[in-house]
Amino acid sequence: MSHLAQLSQDAVAHGLGAGLTVVIVAAALFHIVFFLAALFSILGADVGCGGKLLWLIVIFCLPFFGSLLWFVAGRPRRGY
Repeated sequence: MSHLAQLSQDAVAHGLGAGLTVVIVAAALFHIVFFLAALFSILGADVGCGGKLLWLIVIFCLPFFGSLLWFVAGRPRRGY
């Protein structure tokens, strides 16, 4: 019976490892897409060259938080 218990523990451990791998890969892909979205948004924004350069430095130095900051506070708002 202990052999069966060991097999079930190995299966659970392997399942958690695969699930954690999926979560890490999904988070990494989200991070890359978020960074690229911020990069292209900055390059296409109606901001002066100095402002673009500053924001590019920010997102390259702080990839996730810089991108988040750009979308929350830095991106120019469109007036409707």
